[in-house]
Amino acid sequence: MRATVDAKTFAQALDQVSGLIHKSVIPVLNAVLVRFEEDRCTLASTNLNTWLSVGMPAQGDSFAFLLDRPRESARAFRQFEGELAMEQTETGEGDRRRIKLALSCGPRSAELHPFLPDDFPEQQAWEPMHSFTANAAKLYARVERVKYAVGIPRKEEARACRISVQFSGNRVYTLDGCRMAWDTDPELEVPAPFMAAPDALEHLKLFGDQTVSVQLGERFARVTDGMTSLVFRLPEGELYKLDSALTDKFRAEFQVSPKEFLSELKYLKQSLRGNRAHLVRFSGGALLAESMGERYATKISAAGCEGVEFGFSLDYMTDAMEQFKKEPSVAMKVSTGSLGPIIIEAQGRGDRALVMPVRLGEASRVA
Repeated sequence: MRATVDAKTFAQALDQVSGLIHKSVIPVLNAVLVRFEEDRCTLASTNLNTWLSVGMPAQGDSFAFLLDRPRESARAFRQFEGELAMEQTETGEGDRRRIKLALSCGPRSAELHPFLPDDFPEQQAWEPMHSFTANAAKLYARVERVKYAVGIPRKEEARACRISVQFSGNRVYTLDGCRMAWDTDPELEVPAPFMAAPDALEHLKLFGDQTVSVQLGERFARVTDGMTSLVFRLPEGELYKLDSALTDKFRAEFQVSPKEFLSELKYLKQSLRGNRAHLVRFSGGALLAESMGERYATKISAAGCEGVEFGFSLDYMTDAMEQFKKEPSVAMKVSTGSLGPIIIEAQGRGDRALVMPVRLGEASRVA
């Protein structure tokens, strides 16, 4: 059995699907399935929650094999240029069945011994219930803006909404119980709300600046451009009702420079001792934090915040400001009530950040 494919295209596809693979005790999950069928070659990988496949034109016979060390094999495939021929031969029967793969491209050749393809966990059949189209680059950028607020998965974590990226209406949002980030785009409204794991959505970048089709089923979703396909499980559970955390009642609103705020937060971060989460007290533009008996203070420009006090997590506020680090200024809205959320937004942007305050008694007292 023999087939040919463009060597450069094959090597690029191998690099792409190998990105899904993480070391597993299950050998087949460390491998890439290569399948030649009619006039197409498809490379696929999976971690049992996500399936990634990349197709390309090919000519020749139909056959398949598993590359058990795809990253190491990719180094050899990158050395080929032009038409790459693959010839597969089989020996033995039953448990003694083996594959030999001969590669040739110009003056270069190689011989590999891949695995049999039989045990590759193919993605189960499912029917899409909803679909929509989107620009992959824009969708990926929206996810990147807000994914920092996703919670860290733990065995005792029962609420999928705290460890997933959530899509509802024209909003993409994340939360972990202490903070939240969301992005609104009136040009794209999903037909049905759904959640997705952040590591699955990371592979949206493979589609580049293309329009993709997104299909939603009961338990799975697919993103495809016709040649590349990303399929992932949908976490089970109810989405968080974003509007329930928002308010339009604020006791103070003032402008700050993200660059300046980040600089002073960095000063505090690098000065404070210990590995615990540090808390900061904001009082009229003054910032104070203490650790192990040492106190550090600084100030930022924040006109209109006289008499405003609240406490916050240094790391959480840093992440929120990083979301807007290229903006000249952002509005900080402090809700009524001592434990109302702090909302951060920039003029002309559809994304926002929310940080829950800490009790002033837990933050350091300004001298």
